[in-house]
Amino acid sequence: MSVTAENATYLTGGPTASGQVLAPNELSNLEVALIGTVTFTSGAGSETTGVINFIDGTKTLSFTPTGVLAQVIGGTNTGVGVLSVAVANAATATVTFTTGLTNGDTVKILFMIVK
Repeated sequence: MSVTAENATYLTGGPTASGQVLAPNELSNLEVALIGTVTFTSGAGSETTGVINFIDGTKTLSFTPTGVLAQVIGGTNTGVGVLSVAVANAATATVTFTTGLTNGDTVKILFMIVK
C-alpha cells in the first residue's frame, strides 16, 4: 500500500508548475542534479511506498532521470529508512521504505535527481 503522492520542494533551482522555470537551465551542464525534499504522511494502513511528484505528478522534467538518491532526514517515525527508489518516468519516482508507516506517521526525505 502507498501513502498519498507528494510534490517535491527544491533546495536548488528546480522546476515549477507554472512554466517549469529553472535557474540555471536544467538542460545545461551546470545543473547535473536537482536536490529537494518531500514529506510523506501515512493514513491508517501500513504503507511501505510513497510517490515523489517531481513537479506536480502531471508535468514532466525535460529529461527522464537516470536515478534518484534518497535518505530520511526527519519525521515522526524514527525507525524508517529508504530501501530503494525507482524512477517511473520524467514525472515521478516511487520510494520503498524499510518499514511500514502507520496512523499519521510522517517521514521527510532528502533526494537528489540525477540526469
